[in-house]
Amino acid sequence: MKFLPQCHPQLLLAASLVFLLAACTSPAPPPAAPGPLGGPEVSAILANSDLAVGENRVAFGLVDRNNMPIRTPEAQVQTVFFPPGVDEGQIRATVTAKWRSWPPPGNRGVYVATLNFDQPGEGTEAVPALWGLQIATTGTDGRTIHAQTVARVAATSSTPSLGEPAPPSVTPTARDTTDLSTISTAANPDPDLYRLSVHEALQESKPLVVTFSTPAFCVSATCGPQLDVVAQLKDNYREQANFIHVEVVEDPHLVTQGRPTSRWVPAVAEWGMESEPWTFVVDSQGLVQAKFEQFTPLEDIEAALLTVLR
Repeated sequence: MKFLPQCHPQLLLAASLVFLLAACTSPAPPPAAPGPLGGPEVSAILANSDLAVGENRVAFGLVDRNNMPIRTPEAQVQTVFFPPGVDEGQIRATVTAKWRSWPPPGNRGVYVATLNFDQPGEGTEAVPALWGLQIATTGTDGRTIHAQTVARVAATSSTPSLGEPAPPSVTPTARDTTDLSTISTAANPDPDLYRLSVHEALQESKPLVVTFSTPAFCVSATCGPQLDVVAQLKDNYREQANFIHVEVVEDPHLVTQGRPTSRWVPAVAEWGMESEPWTFVVDSQGLVQAKFEQFTPLEDIEAALLTVLR
């Protein structure tokens, strides 16, 4: 889900609706061929809030006009750059996106690809250029499915860029409370994930995996499963790296009519996050080496962790 200023998590729209709204109200590349009832037969929904010049892990979904998801093993993605005042875009790269399932089991999930953007494009007055994604996949009936979306690419990330120092945030620990429900909305908080503050972990000269989320109030319902993934990695690599969960809501146990009454923890702003869950892999020098927005399977985070453990 996306963060909205001065709003609590449970008040936010589901991620898919937020991204659909953004796609509908943004300057866009020339529209896809309309279906028989008008409008594209399949829409692409971008699941990223923070794209910037350089390498990005990009996730998107495909839905038809009945809001039914398209689920195929892979899709081809072209990055297209639209300079200001130019109707025809410039194809910069073609890559393959792989389907990644989201919990709970079912049809939910996204396509994921690594995309490189070589210059900013936000479709704004200040940065009038724009990036588009042209997507093609093959349906179960053998028919080629086409979709497209816009991608606003900033000059720099709002979250820490790869290779940059991780912010030494002071985050709640189990030492601060006798009841972990005051610092975590996990159903059964794992004390190991609250043993250290982020700033303490960065002082230990060990790799760090830190995940930011609010399991109880996560509209996408993926925060709890993402936390489970990090806990499993902790069980497998506890001697080699540190693992931390940061609840994004202060005093999450203070609830009125099912809604938290507190603000975001300071780490949300310090790490520049506009959505959650986010998971970061930091090397022993305190530099961010991988970052994952939205739910990410264990094998993807584990691969990034193994890279910094070598």
